[in-house]
Amino acid sequence: MKTKVPTKFPLQKKLLLLLKSLIPLHSVYVINMDKCKNKQVTYLPPQSKQIHLEAIYTLLIVGNKTLHKNLDDFMEEVYNKMGQHCKVYIIYCSISNLMERIDIGDNFLTRTLKETPYLYKQDNALSRYSQYGLMYHVSIYKEIKTIWKHRMKRAKYLFSIIDVIHEEEEPLSKLAVLHNAMEQICLGLLYVFWEFKPHHYALSYLLHLCSILTSLPNNIFPQKTFGLQRQYYMLCNVSEIMRFKGTNGTNDFGLKNVDTVLKRCKQFLKEAHQIGETQLKHLKKVHCDTHATI
Repeated sequence: MKTKVPTKFPLQKKLLLLLKSLIPLHSVYVINMDKCKNKQVTYLPPQSKQIHLEAIYTLLIVGNKTLHKNLDDFMEEVYNKMGQHCKVYIIYCSISNLMERIDIGDNFLTRTLKETPYLYKQDNALSRYSQYGLMYHVSIYKEIKTIWKHRMKRAKYLFSIIDVIHEEEEPLSKLAVLHNAMEQICLGLLYVFWEFKPHHYALSYLLHLCSILTSLPNNIFPQKTFGLQRQYYMLCNVSEIMRFKGTNGTNDFGLKNVDTVLKRCKQFLKEAHQIGETQLKHLKKVHCDTHATI
């Protein structure tokens, strides 16, 4: 499947100008894009109608050099300099590292260059990779299976220690263990579906990437109310809260709230395990078929 050349993406020109000003950019590939229109109507004087357009991108950005910025800070900088009209989730790779990884066999990067549209290309240095085939072999399947099993085993163990009842339970500590368990599940899903090992591990980032694979994150962690948003925020940011808060510091986010989050996370584990095992069965056919080629 050849790389698709896009006709137009929301805020494309402004986004590219900004990215070029911030990093030595070689190319940008669109893994996912979500376009939202929120119409705002004001009836009291001064009456007005406003349409706020927000585009949410997941991009593979290929740079001419290694990125010497914290990825969280970089994504936040892009969001703010785009006037909060465009949210960008970035997978970053230098061009030299990308070439090396594809040459030794990286199905995630190969598939991305072959099958996703690009926003920008400095030159045709990566064009030959769009002709590469994916790597299929029983050893690849065994590695995927091993990593998936280890991730899920580790996640289940973390859940098991949360269920141990202590005389004095501490909400943030329980939530921190949950955070780590969820991270393991997400890393397992990303590898079993994409063969992708991220270099950035913020839980909100991992859950977003998993939401491209499956609707599971959005179904289990909807954010339609303030309470649901608060649960999600606490789960994703508990490490920072624990570092900077000498006391509980959760504004009455207690054990009852943690138990609610725990139920959601357990459901996430159960359903993630089901879809992961289904994907493993598919991969076994793909990689272990005698007609599969390298």
